[in-house]
Amino acid sequence: MGVSSTEVYEALLLAHVPDDKAKAVAAEVAKTQDSALKSDLLELQAEMDRRFTAIEKSLAVVKFAVFAGGSIILAPLVKLVFFP
Repeated sequence: MGVSSTEVYEALLLAHVPDDKAKAVAAEVAKTQDSALKSDLLELQAEMDRRFTAIEKSLAVVKFAVFAGGSIILAPLVKLVFFP
Protein backbone atom coordinates (compact mmCIF):
# COMPACT_ATOMS: atom_id res chain seq x y z
CA MET A 1 0.00 0.00 0.00
CA GLY A 2 1.44 3.33 -1.02
CA VAL A 3 1.69 6.53 0.93
CA SER A 4 -1.01 9.07 0.09
CA SER A 5 -0.07 12.55 -0.99
CA THR A 6 -1.96 13.91 2.03
CA GLU A 7 0.27 11.92 4.37
CA VAL A 8 3.37 13.23 2.61
CA TYR A 9 2.04 16.79 2.78
CA GLU A 10 1.29 16.53 6.49
CA ALA A 11 4.68 14.97 7.23
CA LEU A 12 6.45 17.78 5.38
CA LEU A 13 4.48 20.39 7.31
CA LEU A 14 5.51 18.69 10.57
CA ALA A 15 9.11 18.93 9.35
CA HIS A 16 8.62 22.70 8.96
CA VAL A 17 8.75 22.68 5.15
CA PRO A 18 7.01 25.74 3.65
CA ASP A 19 3.41 25.13 2.60
CA ASP A 20 3.90 25.73 -1.14
CA LYS A 21 6.92 23.41 -1.32
CA ALA A 22 5.12 20.71 0.68
CA LYS A 23 2.19 20.85 -1.76
CA ALA A 24 4.54 20.58 -4.74
CA VAL A 25 6.33 17.55 -3.31
CA ALA A 26 3.03 15.86 -2.40
CA ALA A 27 1.76 16.44 -5.95
CA GLU A 28 4.92 14.86 -7.41
CA VAL A 29 4.53 11.85 -5.12
CA ALA A 30 0.95 11.41 -6.37
CA LYS A 31 2.07 11.61 -10.02
CA THR A 32 4.82 9.05 -9.41
CA GLN A 33 2.40 6.64 -7.78
CA ASP A 34 -0.10 7.04 -10.64
CA SER A 35 2.55 6.31 -13.25
CA ALA A 36 3.66 3.25 -11.28
CA LEU A 37 0.09 2.00 -11.30
CA LYS A 38 -0.14 2.58 -15.06
CA SER A 39 3.07 0.67 -15.71
CA ASP A 40 1.79 -2.18 -13.51
CA LEU A 41 -1.40 -2.30 -15.54
CA LEU A 42 0.52 -2.33 -18.81
CA GLU A 43 2.69 -5.16 -17.52
CA LEU A 44 -0.42 -7.09 -16.46
CA GLN A 45 -2.01 -6.53 -19.86
CA ALA A 46 1.11 -7.86 -21.61
CA GLU A 47 1.07 -10.97 -19.40
CA MET A 48 -2.62 -11.54 -20.14
CA ASP A 49 -1.96 -11.18 -23.88
CA ARG A 50 0.77 -13.84 -23.66
CA ARG A 51 -1.52 -16.21 -21.77
CA PHE A 52 -4.47 -15.71 -24.13
CA THR A 53 -2.19 -16.40 -27.09
CA ALA A 54 -1.10 -19.67 -25.49
CA ILE A 55 -4.73 -20.60 -24.79
CA GLU A 56 -5.73 -19.85 -28.38
CA LYS A 57 -2.93 -22.11 -29.66
CA SER A 58 -4.03 -24.92 -27.36
CA LEU A 59 -7.64 -24.46 -28.43
CA ALA A 60 -6.62 -24.74 -32.08
CA VAL A 61 -5.01 -28.11 -31.33
CA VAL A 62 -8.14 -29.28 -29.51
CA LYS A 63 -10.37 -28.16 -32.40
CA PHE A 64 -8.21 -30.07 -34.86
CA ALA A 65 -8.29 -33.19 -32.68
CA VAL A 66 -12.08 -33.06 -32.39
CA PHE A 67 -12.50 -32.52 -36.13
CA ALA A 68 -10.09 -35.32 -37.00
CA GLY A 69 -11.61 -37.69 -34.44
CA GLY A 70 -15.12 -36.87 -35.58
CA SER A 71 -14.18 -37.54 -39.19
CA ILE A 72 -12.67 -40.90 -38.30
CA ILE A 73 -15.85 -41.93 -36.46
CA LEU A 74 -18.25 -40.46 -39.00
CA ALA A 75 -16.70 -42.10 -42.08
CA PRO A 76 -17.55 -45.71 -41.10
CA LEU A 77 -21.07 -44.66 -40.08
CA VAL A 78 -21.67 -43.01 -43.45
CA LYS A 79 -20.36 -46.14 -45.16
CA LEU A 80 -22.72 -48.38 -43.16
CA VAL A 81 -25.78 -46.21 -43.79
CA PHE A 82 -25.31 -45.32 -47.47
CA PHE A 83 -23.24 -48.28 -48.74
CA PRO A 84 -24.49 -51.46 -47.06
